[in-house]
Amino acid sequence: MARRGGRRLAAVRAETASGTVQIVADPAREGGRVLLVEGTVAAYVDLADPTHLALDYVRRMADAIDALVPRGAPLAAVHLGGGGFALPRHLAATRPAARQEAYELDPEIVALARTHLRLRRTAALRVRVGDARALLARRPPASCDLVVRDAFAGTTVPPHLATLEFAREVAGRLRPGGVYLVNAVDAPPFDGLRAEAATLLAAFGSVAAFGAREVVRRKHAGNLLLAASPAALPVAALRRALATGPHPCDLLAGDAVRALAGGARPLRDA
Repeated sequence: MARRGGRRLAAVRAETASGTVQIVADPAREGGRVLLVEGTVAAYVDLADPTHLALDYVRRMADAIDALVPRGAPLAAVHLGGGGFALPRHLAATRPAARQEAYELDPEIVALARTHLRLRRTAALRVRVGDARALLARRPPASCDLVVRDAFAGTTVPPHLATLEFAREVAGRLRPGGVYLVNAVDAPPFDGLRAEAATLLAAFGSVAAFGAREVVRRKHAGNLLLAASPAALPVAALRRALATGPHPCDLLAGDAVRALAGGARPLRDA
């Protein structure tokens, strides 16, 4: 337990549809809170500073968004998966004019975030409870600049959010030049990552993959992030933005992403 003003901060524990969820204080940072689902770190939120992103993959996502959609540009964003809502909170803090929706399947997760992680109802950030695919389908075509998929059931992506049919649904909701940003997690032999790459290559005109060097080179398990767009991605700007962080990061684009897919077939609803 961490202390605040000499007072111990008790961990929060709840049984939800997602499993056992805990929110624990970071003893090294007064406002830091860690969200664990079934004992696995699912999110880190800084209550005092939403721009502080402690998890390296979330920091990379935020850096990538800055390269893909400059901060001065309008932003309509949809987040598939809520969890601790760290990235939506970061974007709300750094882009006050942004309009965001976050879709979270588990209502108890949302309730915990509102009670213990200072998730607030605002006109700029709407949180909707329900299946992300069904909720996204209700949005008008060409209504998003950014769609972020960071949804998991345990350590796996819900299958219906990883198919070619769904990727095409996402593409239909993006404005010209819009971006689909995907968080995927896999381990050797990385069949899941290959299928994810193949699926996005079949649905979008431009795809890049990036993450920790050892994951991109398929030596260790971890998070691989993929950015996809109907238009050409600003690969040079993306590479520069990702080179500034504290963690080594590799980026693949063009033929290198096709090599990552390695002949895998796109995932299908059927």
